[in-house]
Amino acid sequence: MKKLTALFLALAMVLGMTACSNSSSSSGSGSSDKITIKFSMSHAANEPAVIAANNFAERIKEATGGSIEVTVYPDNQLGGERDVVEGLQLHTVEMVDPANAVFTNFVEEANIFEMPMLFDSKAHCKAVCDGMGDELYADACAEAGFKFLGFLNVGTRHIMTTDKVVNSIDDLKGLKIRTQEGAANVAAFNAFGASATPMAYNELYTSLESGVLDGAEASNVNYLSKAFYEVAPNWAICGWIELLCPILLDMQVWEKMTEEQQAIFQEEVDAMIDEEWALYEQSEADSLAQLEEAGVTITYPDTEPFREASKVVWEEFADSFGGMEQIDAIINYEY
Repeated sequence: MKKLTALFLALAMVLGMTACSNSSSSSGSGSSDKITIKFSMSHAANEPAVIAANNFAERIKEATGGSIEVTVYPDNQLGGERDVVEGLQLHTVEMVDPANAVFTNFVEEANIFEMPMLFDSKAHCKAVCDGMGDELYADACAEAGFKFLGFLNVGTRHIMTTDKVVNSIDDLKGLKIRTQEGAANVAAFNAFGASATPMAYNELYTSLESGVLDGAEASNVNYLSKAFYEVAPNWAICGWIELLCPILLDMQVWEKMTEEQQAIFQEEVDAMIDEEWALYEQSEADSLAQLEEAGVTITYPDTEPFREASKVVWEEFADSFGGMEQIDAIINYEY
């Protein structure tokens, strides 16, 4: 009996030491358990964001030997953009890319990228997002329980009008222009001299057709794909804002990953971002060419008056994103 007791004690000590060793080796570096991620997206299945996301899902599975699997759900299959950000907080969805305007309801600092006329080109915007994204978003996102991973871009926004051709900012005076419901969007078009008119997107075509609206804002891609040019055939290229979508992961999921998995995950997300920006930029160029062929009246008003008018909007919202120095840093960012 003494020998048997000693044997059991020795076995218990070995098992205990093994458990401690395993615990120690995984401490602070996640778990080796398989991680499954539902990636909710609002974009249609054939759009650049979803194409790039599906490619990302394939690469991350291969790169991690199947230890991380991502399934992409386009077309709001898991709920609207606000719903799925709330789902991220409730841990019912693991990864989302809401429109930045929607995300301002959760992280006030996101108002920085709702400011009009921040960028002088798509390349400028990409450089700022890559170079300053973490500085502007990471801490605030972490406090809200989100891991910030980067930005997708879904278009440079311009202005359509039904009757009046916009050759300069002065031509917007008094025009009823549809905007998104965000306060910064409304403030921007009022600052441009228009009468900002928030309205649901699904009402836009008929409102333009009936004369309820004089115009709206959109990207080349959705101006063409939704056939808005049929009822608003004037297209003013001004790039008043870049529409960005922050990519967010449930922080609990991020912390389950080992350090190696985290590094691989971020690397593959970065590759997805680069692919999506390139695809969308090409689709914007292709769409503009098709609009020209369709006979749309395309103008290129001077953008400097738009930027000058935007300063009042920047100052109005400055406190929400850390002050005017953030605007200055973006405008003066070297790339």
